Amino acid sequence: MLTASVNSVNEKKLYVREWIFPVLFVTFALILEMVNFLSLDLGVLPTYIIFDLAVICIFLGILFLMKTGGVAWICVASFFLLIQVALNITNATLNQVFGEVFSLSLLNLGVEGANAFKWEFMNITSIIVNALIWLIFVGSCVYLNKNTESSITLTKQSKFTIILSSFIALWAVGFGLFNGQINTIKVSAESNTTTTEPFSDEELWDNMFLKSASLQRFGTYGFYVKNLGDFLFSGGEMSSEDQLKVENALNAGENYTSVSQYSGIGKGDNLIVIMLESFDSFSIDPVYTPFLWQMRMGQYDGAQYMNQFYARNKTNISEEISILGHVANDKLYSGYYSSVGLDTPYSLANLMKNDGVTAVNFFHGYKKTFYDRENVNVALGFNNVYALEDCTLENKTEHFGDWILDSNFIQNMSNLFIPDGERFFSFYTTISTHGPYDYDNSRIAENLQYVEDHFDEYVDYVNNYTTLVMPTDETLLSKYKQFKAFTMDTDRMVQYIFETLEAKGLLENTTVVMFADHNAYYSDMCYHIKGVPKDDFNDVEGNHLPCIIYNDELPGLSNETFCSTYDLYPTICDLLSLTYNSALTQGYSIYSDDIDNTVFVSSLSGMHTNKMFTLNITDVDVLYDSLTEEDVEKFRTHIMRYFDKQEIVELIYQYNYFKNYAN
Repeated sequence: MLTASVNSVNEKKLYVREWIFPVLFVTFALILEMVNFLSLDLGVLPTYIIFDLAVICIFLGILFLMKTGGVAWICVASFFLLIQVALNITNATLNQVFGEVFSLSLLNLGVEGANAFKWEFMNITSIIVNALIWLIFVGSCVYLNKNTESSITLTKQSKFTIILSSFIALWAVGFGLFNGQINTIKVSAESNTTTTEPFSDEELWDNMFLKSASLQRFGTYGFYVKNLGDFLFSGGEMSSEDQLKVENALNAGENYTSVSQYSGIGKGDNLIVIMLESFDSFSIDPVYTPFLWQMRMGQYDGAQYMNQFYARNKTNISEEISILGHVANDKLYSGYYSSVGLDTPYSLANLMKNDGVTAVNFFHGYKKTFYDRENVNVALGFNNVYALEDCTLENKTEHFGDWILDSNFIQNMSNLFIPDGERFFSFYTTISTHGPYDYDNSRIAENLQYVEDHFDEYVDYVNNYTTLVMPTDETLLSKYKQFKAFTMDTDRMVQYIFETLEAKGLLENTTVVMFADHNAYYSDMCYHIKGVPKDDFNDVEGNHLPCIIYNDELPGLSNETFCSTYDLYPTICDLLSLTYNSALTQGYSIYSDDIDNTVFVSSLSGMHTNKMFTLNITDVDVLYDSLTEEDVEKFRTHIMRYFDKQEIVELIYQYNYFKNYAN
């Protein structure tokens, strides 16, 4: 009787041990999923929860290769959940700062992303909650490991049979559930023809156009397994269906020329494009940036200030949109360059070359390796990429944040930036206003003193002529003054460029475009100064940034046409009479009637104009009472047009459709 009782207890312990650990793993994985969804305001659990369960089963199969509940099992299971914890925290942080969720394409940022990272960006609540749940899981496993030991022993052959059978069974169930769920999505898409959603679930699965919506449908495990596959595998042979789709789109859009009242006024011109790093609407003022202020107020002949320009993308993304008229969202161009190649016949650099321009160069005040510009931007058509390594300035450093002054860089590179005796296209991405703004940079000491000496004058301007909010916190105020000191340098740089063009007799046949990539988000400066809640993305003032277009044939004025980064490429082509492929442009010439159809789409801040906003296309926030339902439907139509084109764009880069262009 005693022996039977002991065996019964041991069998019970074995039963508990073999089941409680897998159940614990699944339970905590689902708890972490709920925490993720609640923090992102996506509900409680994904629509297709089976995706989560399917991948969890696959992970359990891996865990069954180890002694259930043993040290190795606990370590590997904890590692799996730690990845989920890291994704939860990253998503909560990105959603808080940018309104987006993490995708693996961001891994291509590498060192760049690490350098730009600041602890102030982190979502502390998410860190605490997720870490606590993970620690409870680890503690529970350790406790159960000590209290569910079994004396039952099995032969090595029996152990191997059980482990192998469990592994095969769980993987079969996991992949079976996964594939079954995909088939369910396809059947649902075919039968549901009256859906009010902008994309069917099958389209979201295939393209992941709306990342938050895709995450909400497929869950953390489903979303990131698909995202991993898209990230790792590109190239190969394009299907005949996709081939035809791309060919038809490109054939329909080829040899397009914009038509507007200013078409061709810059034909044969040189071109200078300056992307102003972290330049915000409050960067230009009459006290610290008088030259840019003159242009902003329409007081400089030929300079138009685009008073309704909106932008918000990471620096390299904004850069690429202005050069290409579009950008790939599935993977960064550095990733495509290193995997399948990157050929871009319709880039602005290549169009300028086709128009007879011989000096086509890119300039940047930091390292050319940043964002892999030394390779990517050459693939975009530039003859050379000149950066910090190429200038002969003294007291230059490669330390992130210790920026050289843009005015010094441009003066040092002036003969390359504005060459004599040949037509040129020079693109410059500035750096000094990037931030952080608490770094001790002796190069701006003189500017800082000027800021201090004239601060009362500046505050008087702010209080009497703007709705800006001056910082009351001393730390933020100190950072803001440093930011203004750097904007002074930007003003000096722009003035130097225009004076040099004039001195060389080139101003009358040079078109200049200047625009900001995104707001001044370091230290939440944009939100403090503008009085905009950073988590209220439908307050689009956060994306309201400077843009100036100069051509001596343009009237100097403040232009009230809504436009965005996507509209710069077609506008430049319009002014300079460059023929392009409209299938690859996501915007329109600012001076054409088609500009009424433009929308701004950003992975960082949703989709909007200066009158409407949406994160998911279905739910639209109308920013003015005068707008009608017809206006809303047109807005949705324009966004869907964007995604129709985006499908073609993604296919082109995934398979490097233009790889034979150079040959």
